[in-house]
Amino acid sequence: MDTFGRPEYSFTQDSIALVGDARLAYIRKVYTYFAFGIAAAIAGSLIAMNTALVFFAIQHPFIGLIAFFGMAIFASSSANNPTRAVPTLVGFTFVSGVIISPTLYAIAHGYISGTGPGIIYDALFLTSLVFGALTAYVFITKKDFSYMGASLTIGLFMVIGLSLVNIFVQSTTMDLALSAIIVILFSGFILYDTSRILKNAHEIPPTRAALNLYLDFLNLFMAILRLLSRSRD
Repeated sequence: MDTFGRPEYSFTQDSIALVGDARLAYIRKVYTYFAFGIAAAIAGSLIAMNTALVFFAIQHPFIGLIAFFGMAIFASSSANNPTRAVPTLVGFTFVSGVIISPTLYAIAHGYISGTGPGIIYDALFLTSLVFGALTAYVFITKKDFSYMGASLTIGLFMVIGLSLVNIFVQSTTMDLALSAIIVILFSGFILYDTSRILKNAHEIPPTRAALNLYLDFLNLFMAILRLLSRSRD
């Protein structure tokens, strides 16, 4: 006990090693769940695009939006439940794959001028490259990007507002500008969320951390896909 009656803690090499091992196990868990999410989303997209499910998604976009946000909330709220955490995460990412399938279907079949399946592969490659580079940067430099949280949140609300305006304006220029802004915004979110995973291990349930990374990846992918599609139009 110290002079103020608080217990004294001695950090031995073994205890430090245990903390490091626990942190590493947590990070592995997060990125394993993230990989599960990406695989489930790809499965959802492929199944929908090769069945009548894609046409249901085209005809009922509002049902898709309700399912997307409902499943996202359910997956996030289930993150502390050991039996529901992983299934709800995989379920949400699968549903999100179904919801984006109409866009992928239109691009893959050339319904948008100048497009084809190659654009989807290019967008996926570029998204993976950006995501991997930003993740590596945080892991190597160990910089703390938590200070970006408030600015990123404000930027997100601005993007949502401008997107709603563009629904009525239908401006190609605004759509391109929004896509570019979203690429920058979610690149920032990748830095922010990866930094939180490193600095606040175990404070965020691993499935919720994986969900955040997945949403960053998904939004970045869709923005890059729109930019590539518009550039070929």
